[in-house]
Amino acid sequence: MSHFPLISAVHAALRAVATDTTPATLDQLDKALADLPLTEVTDGAEQSVRLALEMIGHARDHELFRAVQEMQEQVTAMLRQGPRTPVHSHPAMRAVVQALGLCYAGGKDWDSDSAYYRAWDRAMHAGTYMVRAVSGFLYAEAEFTPRKVTQRAEEFSAAARRAIAYHARDLARTALVMTAYDYGLFVIGTRTSGREPHTWTRRIGSDTFRFEVTPPDLHRAAPAGRLIVTSYKTGQRVHDLALSTDPKRGNAVADALFLI
Repeated sequence: MSHFPLISAVHAALRAVATDTTPATLDQLDKALADLPLTEVTDGAEQSVRLALEMIGHARDHELFRAVQEMQEQVTAMLRQGPRTPVHSHPAMRAVVQALGLCYAGGKDWDSDSAYYRAWDRAMHAGTYMVRAVSGFLYAEAEFTPRKVTQRAEEFSAAARRAIAYHARDLARTALVMTAYDYGLFVIGTRTSGREPHTWTRRIGSDTFRFEVTPPDLHRAAPAGRLIVTSYKTGQRVHDLALSTDPKRGNAVADALFLI
């Protein structure tokens, strides 16, 4: 039996969650992982799959999904009704503060230097901007147009939903790599965030590699920084490349760092 279609289904489900994190896309990921046969894998891979499934379930049922939906509905109603005071008791403000509080609660369980905390931190920042946007609109400040408030709401919603599933996605990626390797496939794993900022790891074949983007270094002819790739198996650097100063390429690197 070829396991490649099953592995591909998990890959597709992971991409769907990354693109649009909702209970529905998490359901797809749950089903794709649950379809992987575990009779041919090591105990470690089996435990990895089961842990990922457990965390996906927790993420899918997270109350922040409902809070974000309520926030979006109240903001839509606010934009339709127009500015009014008092601000602090407005349903839209209460809904934003409720969602923001859940983001703070989600982040407090992680060390501040972890990738999981950074995901919640991005949601907290977006929520703080959303509080300001709602306040500005209700006070009829010219800067906070309906379009800008809607944009802030979308940014907060996306960041919050992404934070909900960040840990579950990370565990699912690990489970995918471990099972694919046990199935005898040549593994090119997805990126897993590292302990330090601007680092990630990736399983390729039988080795795991650490990628690091360094700050700009004019002395080493790298005005945009360098990408350093190190093999875990040998401990040796396999690549040390200067990054391009082309803005389009720079944006791609920045996007990659944000996504992990």
